[in-house]
Amino acid sequence: MTNPTDNEPDETGHLLRGALPRWPAPARLRRAVMEALNPVEARSRPSLWLPPALAALAAAMVMVLWLAPALRRETGDQIEYLSRAAISEHARAVLWSDTRADLLPAALPRVMEESGVTLNWVFTGDDDLQLIGAVPTVVEGRRGMSLVYRDRDGHTVVYVIASGPIVPIPERGRVQIERWRPLLRKESDGFSLIVWRQAGLVCVMASDLVSEGDVGRFKQYFAKVRASTELSKRY
Repeated sequence: MTNPTDNEPDETGHLLRGALPRWPAPARLRRAVMEALNPVEARSRPSLWLPPALAALAAAMVMVLWLAPALRRETGDQIEYLSRAAISEHARAVLWSDTRADLLPAALPRVMEESGVTLNWVFTGDDDLQLIGAVPTVVEGRRGMSLVYRDRDGHTVVYVIASGPIVPIPERGRVQIERWRPLLRKESDGFSLIVWRQAGLVCVMASDLVSEGDVGRFKQYFAKVRASTELSKRY
């Protein structure tokens, strides 16, 4: 006759298996057990688990790739944004109907106050180029001003001066104009731009002078304005 106590362990185990919840073992634990039972087969099977240091490096690489467009926007693309803003200022200047040189003496103090940019002296014009307007503006979130010039052939030249953080100007694309080396850009939509820094401010000159001969004239305009204009930033 079978002792009744002989079946108690099996019944107890059955009751426990039915009453207690069970969770699958972690994948890493299962792999460790398999490697211990069959090390040869385990070594031949590729593993997706990475050591902590390598996993951290992989995560860092993913973050760099994800942030790369933003990093590019914070460096080289700043010049692109400033160029677009200067071209917009040029388009606005062409449409102005109240650009008159005789209004400048009264307008300049207000423009300097609102822009945060002081003109200690400024190029007002000669036989080739005349200053006809000045307005406060905002360029990519930066306070600034736009000076509007017109040459004897009717071309508009806009000189945008913006305050704010210093924008790095790349070496590639710089040209020698007298004693200065500004950045010269030719845009596909028919504009030429000259970009430089002066007195902690970023300056962009925009014009529709794009042919080879016209760009030479544009460089002369830059030299005249640059040599005869002294800027300072209001704090």
